[in-house]
Amino acid sequence: MSLETNLIYKKDQQFLFNIIVPVFNAEKYIEKCLTSIIKQSYKNYQVKVIDDCSTDNSYELALEICNSYQNFDIRKNPRRLGALNNIYKLLSLEVEEPSKTIDILVDGDDYLYSGDVLDILYEKYLITNCLITYGSYLSSKGVTGHKYPRIIRELNLYRKYFWYASHLKTFRHDLWLSIKKSDFLSHNGHYFSVAWDLALMFPMLEMAGNRQEFIKDILYFYNDENPISDYKIRRKEQKLAAKEIREKNRYKAKKFI
Repeated sequence: MSLETNLIYKKDQQFLFNIIVPVFNAEKYIEKCLTSIIKQSYKNYQVKVIDDCSTDNSYELALEICNSYQNFDIRKNPRRLGALNNIYKLLSLEVEEPSKTIDILVDGDDYLYSGDVLDILYEKYLITNCLITYGSYLSSKGVTGHKYPRIIRELNLYRKYFWYASHLKTFRHDLWLSIKKSDFLSHNGHYFSVAWDLALMFPMLEMAGNRQEFIKDILYFYNDENPISDYKIRRKEQKLAAKEIREKNRYKAKKFI
């Protein structure tokens, strides 16, 4: 972070980071996940954890941590709803200043890569005036991350191109509020249970237009070795859901303050 940016940062911490953590059977990982958030040097954030009716000790472990911090909130579903349904519920909670609130999605079995992740995001949103970011992440396979080519961005062809809008996924809250609920639902009227990140990110990328940023810095560790990951046990369903999402109507670029 430059000296000039650092001075601005100290004078006006204008962004609130709203961190959403969906959890299901992540007792081996949830402590590291939440600790990676607690260790952030930028402290203007709130955390909303939702346990999707885990059958292990995920909720109890998360509850113990969350009870120690005023800016952490946790709830547990009486029945399984699926990640997208849970994310929608938490993002639908009232936010005082949507244009100054940055939503961040962190899966309960993953974690933030370093203690300056929020600092990096703060600088990116402050300097570029972007509405949405995606970036590079680390997994057992190494570093992954690509920026959408200019032609794809200019012609709004995200749904026709490779999937690049991956971890860490962040977006301004007023951008999220502009998505139609119907685009989160499959043909059967239920929330997409797999490939839901496409349903979430495609509309926002389309509306953001050029106000989007690829962050090259590694901000996220993706736990691709979790045996219950969708891509391991529900691969066929993922492909079918992705196809349906890609065939939905595209959004037009929209102006935001």
